[in-house]
Amino acid sequence: MVSWKNFCIAFFLTISGIWGPQKSWSQEPPSLPAEETQSSDLAWTGEIRDGFNYLFKTVLSSSVQQPSDSTQNPHNDFLQIPRYTLKGEFRPDFSLDFRQIKLSIKPRFIETWDEWEDGPLKSQSRTHDDIYVTEWLASYKLHENWFVSYGRENLQWGPSFLMSPSNPFFRDNGQSNPKQEVKGMDFVRTVWVMNPAWTLSLIGNVGKGEQVSLYEFEPTYAIKMDYTTFRKYASLIGSYTENDRFHLGGFGGWTVSDGLMLYTEESLSAGTNVLYPRKIYLPLDLELIHMAAAKEDSSSPEAILLLGGSYTFESGQAVSAEYVFNSAGYSREEAELYYRYRRMASRFYDFPYPIGDLAKLALVPALDPKLRLLRQNYLMLQYQETQIWEKLSLVVRYTLNLDDTSSQLIPILGYDLGDHTQLFLIGNQNIGGTETEFGSFVEYGLILGIEYIF
Repeated sequence: MVSWKNFCIAFFLTISGIWGPQKSWSQEPPSLPAEETQSSDLAWTGEIRDGFNYLFKTVLSSSVQQPSDSTQNPHNDFLQIPRYTLKGEFRPDFSLDFRQIKLSIKPRFIETWDEWEDGPLKSQSRTHDDIYVTEWLASYKLHENWFVSYGRENLQWGPSFLMSPSNPFFRDNGQSNPKQEVKGMDFVRTVWVMNPAWTLSLIGNVGKGEQVSLYEFEPTYAIKMDYTTFRKYASLIGSYTENDRFHLGGFGGWTVSDGLMLYTEESLSAGTNVLYPRKIYLPLDLELIHMAAAKEDSSSPEAILLLGGSYTFESGQAVSAEYVFNSAGYSREEAELYYRYRRMASRFYDFPYPIGDLAKLALVPALDPKLRLLRQNYLMLQYQETQIWEKLSLVVRYTLNLDDTSSQLIPILGYDLGDHTQLFLIGNQNIGGTETEFGSFVEYGLILGIEYIF
């Protein structure tokens, strides 16, 4: 173990430029006595060794999912979701804390096998590998309470489980599948810890990193103020996205008692760039539906408000509930028009060129109309328990769309086989028709895997 750690230290420092060939100087600095030089080198090496850490994680998983034959994904031709997947992941993490400098890097090596039973790839299988860096960071302490950093990070905050509306950078908070990493984006940050209660952060999201989106990346800049006191905390986040608008977000929590915690999280903007279905009237009483940013120039407020609470029993079980109001979400009339738009595109999907290709293009904005949630009212209930028989952990999360009555049930189980190994199972049962939010893409899914940490 010691020799492997020394090798990792040498490798990490070499690629970081801290250890390796040094610059030549026209004038050599005064030499120190041999004893002092040797003592200094030993101390320096000791600091490096003590500040270097690594963690290796291997995740092997198999999954099955049933794609929905919906107007958004006709015959599984549009999304081409595989029925079976086998995946092997090697996730090494390296970090170095040396005086004022902190460095970290998280490369990922993934091998995936997919097989299809629906759509144009039916009865076919494919294998592909992926190598990338999901996160890396270089941080420097300018002062005792002032830090600057640049790197690729997964910046998450807020107390909620269902979503984090105050986060202007990431839609996915990673809660629905804790074994699947949220890929990082590129950030430059400065953090000033003013005192134990107040912290100020300036954040610039300057690159998309490994994130994938249907739309072109636009840099986002934010200022975040955090306040923490006894049994209470609150944060305020102001952000601006280029070619978009200013958003104001925030979250807060209150520990009412040893078992009860209440929290809230929200986001507010003037207008929105969400795509809404709109009618175009043509001659001869014909009409056409298209997706447009109908409220882009509006000054009316649009908000996402999340109210939540959790209670932990003395025996360790915890129950949580969250309600979300999404003002920019589709009303009943807009939802009906949205599904009519999808049906129209689906009807012409299999037509020859150019009609079929135009139908496929029409389904792209319907896939992601830039909404975190499609409708306006949601309820989430969650039950959580750990250390069952000192080995088993359980999370059951149920989310209900109060507008179209579709729902999603997610059970998450983990069983410890030892100090370093865990079996896990993650399910996903979507309840609702193919013209509902949760029934549009996948009917059900199941992931079974094993995780080994060393």
